[in-house]
Amino acid sequence: MEGLQRRPPRRVTARAVGIGLLVGLLIAVVTPYNDYVVNNSFIVGSYFPPIIAVGIAAIVLLINAPLHRFAPRLALAPGELAVILAIGLMACALPSQGLFREFMPLPVAPFNQTGQNPEFRTLFEKMSLPSWLFAVKDIHTGDRERVVTAFYGRLQPGERLPWDQWVRPLIGWGVFAFGAMAALVSVAVLLRHQWTVNERLPFPIAQLELMLIAPPEPGRALNEVFRSKGFWIALLLVLTVESSSALHHYLPTQVPAIPFQYDFRSIFSDEPWSRLPGWLKSNTIYFTLLGLAYFTQTRVSFSLWGTAVLLAVMRWLIDPTAAYLPDAAFNDQQLGAAFAFIGGVIWIGRRQWKEIACSFIGRGKPARGEKTAAVVLACAIALMIAWLLVVGCSVGVTLIIVVMILMAHVITARVVAETGLAFVRVHVGMDQIITALPPSLMSTKSAYLYGASHYTYMQSARESATVFTMHGLNVVDAAEPSPPPRNIAGILSGTMAIAAIACVLASLWCYYHYAQSLDPTDTTGLINHYGVQNWPKTFLVDFPTQVQRGVYAAKAYNPWYQIGAGIVVMILLQAMTWRFTAWPFLPVGYLMCTSWYMYSAWLSIFLGWIAKVIILRVGGAKLFNDLKPVFIGLIFGEAMATALWLIVTLILAFSGREFYVVRFLPQ
Repeated sequence: MEGLQRRPPRRVTARAVGIGLLVGLLIAVVTPYNDYVVNNSFIVGSYFPPIIAVGIAAIVLLINAPLHRFAPRLALAPGELAVILAIGLMACALPSQGLFREFMPLPVAPFNQTGQNPEFRTLFEKMSLPSWLFAVKDIHTGDRERVVTAFYGRLQPGERLPWDQWVRPLIGWGVFAFGAMAALVSVAVLLRHQWTVNERLPFPIAQLELMLIAPPEPGRALNEVFRSKGFWIALLLVLTVESSSALHHYLPTQVPAIPFQYDFRSIFSDEPWSRLPGWLKSNTIYFTLLGLAYFTQTRVSFSLWGTAVLLAVMRWLIDPTAAYLPDAAFNDQQLGAAFAFIGGVIWIGRRQWKEIACSFIGRGKPARGEKTAAVVLACAIALMIAWLLVVGCSVGVTLIIVVMILMAHVITARVVAETGLAFVRVHVGMDQIITALPPSLMSTKSAYLYGASHYTYMQSARESATVFTMHGLNVVDAAEPSPPPRNIAGILSGTMAIAAIACVLASLWCYYHYAQSLDPTDTTGLINHYGVQNWPKTFLVDFPTQVQRGVYAAKAYNPWYQIGAGIVVMILLQAMTWRFTAWPFLPVGYLMCTSWYMYSAWLSIFLGWIAKVIILRVGGAKLFNDLKPVFIGLIFGEAMATALWLIVTLILAFSGREFYVVRFLPQ
């Protein structure tokens, strides 16, 4: 990871913390309205959020540049900028897919279903879950209580939002959420030294963030990136291309849309070509992913797109109708691969884990704050386990829930650290194994609690607190000077607490005041329909109902064979990668090859990979370094376009005018 130029040491300052908290509060408060009420481009949505990219750029260009020019002593130091960035990243872990998109509906979601599903109503009432988990006064009449009906509808004019009924369930569910978030942050601290120092993983996103906050040379206002003509040319090019698409929706006859996608579906409409995967026949360029691929090792980026394309073509040739191996079978393969992948991560760092364990029991020398993190992790896991047992979950399912939550986030963090993938969710869920076992092995209450934890905490790996924590701390450490670890840990923890309160207030206000999205093209009928209806039905209703009936949905294949195949293939790939430095297909490529995220990203990663290969062969390392600002410009151009049209949409929506939602990034 590239460091920054040295400057006289400066401690964490009040202005840095203040600016960071303002950024964090903005993210926490605006996200629910933007993401669900307006149905706009996600404010966070990735591990290089547009709101952070544009926010840091605005601070560097509009505040720091003039200060460097006219009052250098007042300019924000790299350490201060790093603290602002880290605080902003921590705030990104909460308001949407990191937690609150799924967390907020939990106290009312089952009652939306009991009124429509008599079978589930009877089943739910027999579970005898603690009443303090829900916002209703009586679970038998909960579906008719105003706290539920107004949540899924809206308050009438003059009607008061029932804040008081939410306090108890939010505290109830919040105890487990507190333990889960503490565990995820602690895991980031424990893993960071092994991955950053011992294994030297590239962390492409952190590299990019460091280049943005690098100080300028003495006497200059801007650093090397922002002074580069290539940066501004690439930024304006992407901004123009993507803005033309947005303007075309508002002015269809005056402004033509410049295409940045291809669609060959009409060409490949005949047999056997029609059976090719749709993502191969039609795809879009995401300049953020293209630019980040330039900062990723070529072997890694090749593995990502190459494995996905190779497997898709092989599957098309061998099983064109997917009669023998449907998509669900490949999902089971990926679960097996995930088990082997996390096993490899543990094996590689075995010496580091032994050192931390010895430090934890007082037999080793504590270092880098890892002993404290280990203590916090142990307490957080104990809290999660105790909470689950108190609410009635079985011991076996309790252990499965805790292990799978940690596993989902650790794997996601590893993928991002290796590849720089800004958009990623690793689909791991023990339900794939549970549904291959007899239903009698699980109670309906345990099934309900497993479903709640799966869709709330395993799905939240899309915007993982582990990833944001690790990148924020890496940037802070690499900047000069690095703040004392205890100071920054307390600041980040305080940020999450403040952001959580803001998220609760903003989310409840949106749910009770808007029955459906303001987006005229949204036909789902509810704001955040996945979080409040689709996922609760799948995980809180359908899964326990299957357990009660004693019959899981039939599978047209043997899941154990597929899980076993995934384990075997991953182990072979790990062995080849560790043994041969030129081996082209890395484990991370197989882990991601059948995910929706890779289907969306493969073209952009391919373009970034081929550009880097050509540049290195033509001009070597010098040309590669010289062109870095150009690819940073591509990333910032997309972030700027997203932010610009996000703001335009918000203004039009808030003023009650007609608008069109324009998205440039995967949702």
